[in-house]
Amino acid sequence: MTVEGQRYLEECRKVLKEEQMDAVSMGLDFGLPVSDIQKVVKSNQEAPVMKAIIIGLMEGIGEIDFLCEGNYNQFQVREIVEGLKNGLDMEEVKTYAGNELPASRMRTMRIQLEESKAKEEVPKDEEMRSYMKNLMGIMEQSIQQFRESNDRFTALSSLVKEHVVEEKNQEIKDLYENLHYKDKNIQELKEKLAKKEQEIQDLKKEAEKHREKTETASGETKVVLEEKSIQTAEGLQKSKRRLLGIAMLGKKVPKSVVEKILEYNLSAEQLEEIRQCVESGLADAEILQVMENSPSPERMKKMREIILLMRKRKAGV
Repeated sequence: MTVEGQRYLEECRKVLKEEQMDAVSMGLDFGLPVSDIQKVVKSNQEAPVMKAIIIGLMEGIGEIDFLCEGNYNQFQVREIVEGLKNGLDMEEVKTYAGNELPASRMRTMRIQLEESKAKEEVPKDEEMRSYMKNLMGIMEQSIQQFRESNDRFTALSSLVKEHVVEEKNQEIKDLYENLHYKDKNIQELKEKLAKKEQEIQDLKKEAEKHREKTETASGETKVVLEEKSIQTAEGLQKSKRRLLGIAMLGKKVPKSVVEKILEYNLSAEQLEEIRQCVESGLADAEILQVMENSPSPERMKKMREIILLMRKRKAGV
């Protein structure tokens, strides 16, 4: 690649896509003139078309302006290049090089021209005119078929677009109605919330009033309960003394033991066990040992039985 080619390649990197750069690089590497590459780039063709034109130039085709100015696709360019490469002149190529013709039709017409020319039969003027007339008729027929197909495609596309637009409009309408319905629900919920908040405020005020009344009444009730509690405690102590007196009826129990019994705050079942201890003849110290730490009635019973057994064993010894 020449220095000029390298410079132009660097300029092209700033504006061309990667596929287009591949075609330009291929032409410069082959040694095509920079001026020809510039014409191809300025034609602003797609990458496949640029590549097809550059390959034609590499094949020695000189009709670069015709290829760049025509609105051909890559396959049509190949048919034009093939015709020029196979010996057809520019006028003959133009008879089938219509950008509205598909490449397959151009190929058929090109081969017919090449076969006719290969016979080296020079038809008379009238025969040539007739031949050209038939050829133009075929080309016009092909163009007409292409146009009809294009019109049908356009009409079908319009119908599809209208259908899609109707569906989208209906979707937008449904979304708008749904949004309106939700807005209405939100407004109703806001109203209900405001109503509930007002009810809560009213209940708080009533609760505050009730609390103040309750505190006043509670102070009075507390005094009464304290007095009753004192009376109840005193009554309970008297009841225990009375119950203990009944339990110890006829028994000589020291006053210190009685006070200890009252101090432990024993239940009726525990007092019954103490009575059994007294009747069994346990000593004061043994009775105090039985009720030490205020055990359960069952434990007190077991302890009493153990002490009696120990006495019997000592007596037996």
